[in-house]
Amino acid sequence: MADCELCTLAKPTLIPIKVQVHTLANPEGAYKGVCEDCLNSLNTAYELHFGKKEPAK
Repeated sequence: MADCELCTLAKPTLIPIKVQVHTLANPEGAYKGVCEDCLNSLNTAYELHFGKKEPAK
């Protein structure tokens, strides 16, 4: 069991996403674990702010 980085609920499986972290130890970013509910919320917020992302051709 691990804790989701956003909602802090303990879930058996988390989805790793790469995020920008501004530290000397992780100059290219780090992976954070989020649950499926938080991932859906992150995707919805992204689409509202930036618009739908079209697949690359």
